[in-house]
Amino acid sequence: MEAERETKIFCANCIHCKLVPSPAGAGRYYLRVRCDAGKWRKKLGEEKIYKYCTVARRSIDDCDCYEDMGDGPEFLRDLRTSLPAADELYDAPCPAR
Repeated sequence: MEAERETKIFCANCIHCKLVPSPAGAGRYYLRVRCDAGKWRKKLGEEKIYKYCTVARRSIDDCDCYEDMGDGPEFLRDLRTSLPAADELYDAPCPAR
């Protein structure tokens, strides 16, 4: 059994934290993150999806599905500095002709 963790688990450093597009209409989209292991749920059981700009803040005390990507504190520090400050709208790429 793993030793007790002294710090929180940051979801952004987990293999199950996935970046997904969320349609915004007119060929545009927002970036969202979701837990591929299904650990982010609303009270009624529906999947919870978070804004990409908030992913570095997502943490939990314990998760039986957590799989560390091994990047550690450097990854999280770089992620915090590179994330957009607010939710951004992106244009969908043009289809190849």
